[in-house]
Amino acid sequence: MWFIRKIGIALLSLFLSMIADPLLAAELSGTVYRSGRPAANLSITVEGGNVEARTDGRGEYRLDLPPGNYILIIRGQRIPVTVSSGGTRQDIRL
Repeated sequence: MWFIRKIGIALLSLFLSMIADPLLAAELSGTVYRSGRPAANLSITVEGGNVEARTDGRGEYRLDLPPGNYILIIRGQRIPVTVSSGGTRQDIRL
């Protein structure tokens, strides 16, 4: 009986963590410019994590991150950003 209860608690914990993570994330978005023009197809990596995005044809990007301070790596440049709980728009000029 205790075994079934432990499995139930583990499954409930897993379920709650799966639905809570997206709720805690906020959107970081913007446009990357290079030489004054939108830069398409650039890789954006969050330092110290495995979160990555790529700019689209208009130079726009979108990342879902929990609120906090981050360093974005774009073409070897380190760009500090702060993500607020309501989401943040951060245009970047390289």
